[in-house]
Amino acid sequence: MKKQKNLLKNSFSLFEVILSVSILSILISGFVFSTYYDTNKEKLFMLLNTLENDFNTKDYSKMTKTTHNLQMLIDNKVKYVNVKRYTFKNKDIELFKYE
Repeated sequence: MKKQKNLLKNSFSLFEVILSVSILSILISGFVFSTYYDTNKEKLFMLLNTLENDFNTKDYSKMTKTTHNLQMLIDNKVKYVNVKRYTFKNKDIELFKYE
């Protein structure tokens, strides 16, 4: 009688181990395939960080430069201002800066 109870107890603990391992594997695979480790977002973040650094150092080599003549009305007087427009265009980002 004691052997049967002992075998029943061992099989129940084996069932608990298998169940807990399967639950852990489901949770771990959920974290692996979640969007937290999305490589596209990480690449986009790195690109934005690089562009910000380029703006801070005024290195516009990755951008196209165009010159625009803007017309401004100040105190009923028309003023013309030449501005430089730096543009960066990507499939994900379109960024420009006026200077």
